[in-house]
Amino acid sequence: MERNIFRSFCIDIPEKVNDRIPEGEQDLTRRPRMQTPSQEPKRSTRDSLRDAAIRLGVREGIDGASIRTIAREVGITEGAVYKHFANKDDLIRVAYSSVVEEMARDKEVLVKTDLPFEHAVRGWVKLTYQYFDENTEAFSYVLLMPHRMAETLGEVYTKQGRLFRSFIVRSMQNNQIRTMNPDLGVALFTGLVLNIPRLINEGSLEGPAVSYADEIADAVIRAFAI
Repeated sequence: MERNIFRSFCIDIPEKVNDRIPEGEQDLTRRPRMQTPSQEPKRSTRDSLRDAAIRLGVREGIDGASIRTIAREVGITEGAVYKHFANKDDLIRVAYSSVVEEMARDKEVLVKTDLPFEHAVRGWVKLTYQYFDENTEAFSYVLLMPHRMAETLGEVYTKQGRLFRSFIVRSMQNNQIRTMNPDLGVALFTGLVLNIPRLINEGSLEGPAVSYADEIADAVIRAFAI
């Protein structure tokens, strides 16, 4: 049997679990991640602008990263940026969406299975921390996005929260967790999980984030226990 996401998380899952995951997606750990500069093929100008917006957004803040500084980072004129993006909000939306879609991809597959709550939580937390360790700038860009950008970003702004909310509702219906307000459950979960990347970014905690995955997953499971 091929190594799959659940094996890599050291979770004792029956062999038949793979049958509940769409064909071609059983081994999520082999999906390509953001490449390092030495591995990257030549980038399009649009992709380079998106990547620069992420780098400068983390370094200078979302507001501090202007179209002018982003253009300078890429080595093009400010006017040339508008050949690819309508304005700064458009660039932010594309940059943010590209990261969130990548972060959510494996989690969507995980939630589609009918795994017990405990196993799915462990998988979700490890996916989150693995992504942070491998793509710290991209993860931090999403983490730093101010709430006032929610309207500009649209549904992608709440995509992962809505995904986990649906999982909470299903777990309550299956009597796997205690009854609670699903929105409170999402807030509780994100508060526990996202504190680790925040503390590592602040220098208060040493990485890698994935080394804390089991402890945080245990805390989440206790918080939701019946």
